[in-house]
Amino acid sequence: MKFFLKVLLIGLFFLTNSIADAKFCIGCGHELADNANFCTRCMAPQPKMTKLPAASRPTRNMREYILEMFTFIDEFEGSFHDVQYLNILGKMPEIRTKFHNATLQYRQIENDLTEDLKILASLYATKFQLLEGINGVMKNLRLDSGYKDAVLKASMVAIGLRNKIIDEFRDPVSYTYEELNNLKKRVTNVSNRTKKYEITSKYLEIGDEKAVQGDSIMVLGISNKKAHVLLMAPTLNYKAVNGTVKLRDLEKRTTWKKEYEFYFID
Repeated sequence: MKFFLKVLLIGLFFLTNSIADAKFCIGCGHELADNANFCTRCMAPQPKMTKLPAASRPTRNMREYILEMFTFIDEFEGSFHDVQYLNILGKMPEIRTKFHNATLQYRQIENDLTEDLKILASLYATKFQLLEGINGVMKNLRLDSGYKDAVLKASMVAIGLRNKIIDEFRDPVSYTYEELNNLKKRVTNVSNRTKKYEITSKYLEIGDEKAVQGDSIMVLGISNKKAHVLLMAPTLNYKAVNGTVKLRDLEKRTTWKKEYEFYFID
């Protein structure tokens, strides 16, 4: 549980920042200096990071350049949808290195980007951190498999909401001042929709299951005065528990409030 909270806090940090500039070992994930040729922990040799020369900065469409720069994150995400856990764990060191290389390229063009393209890059940075967090949870053999399943489902929901916004950039788009403000609100609303709420009563009935006080839930959607919720806790049958809860019960038995229903209006 403590491990997941740590991962969650890391993810929340990157929701309010753009792209990290740390370098990580391709073998053990240990944080290194940018010019490190080998890891001081496991002694694994490190690939050279390629910076984008000033003369080679893109002269083409910046929107297309940003999308191509982070294509590897979209491709890596496919492994999670296919539940290819061995591919996930094995590829993560390579993905970290690719992300760092993309970060170096991004830093060189960041000042030339419009605000909407900076938002696009930050969405990819958050996706990377969510995938990194799932990777860490999957490696933790001490965690209940039902809880792991819940973390995976919750993270993929969070990624899916960001993908909807990213997909709008795949076609040429130009934002007016009002549209840009609306884009910012939508990005903020993604984090509101993926918050976790604590059960404050003795129990909460989720479909045919009962969750106990102190556990957390995530609201996946709201319809007909009912919420579809996901239990973020260990389970008896080692599978993620999800089901419907009446909104009045949700407000009465958890930290969720009725005004949060606004987050789920598309």
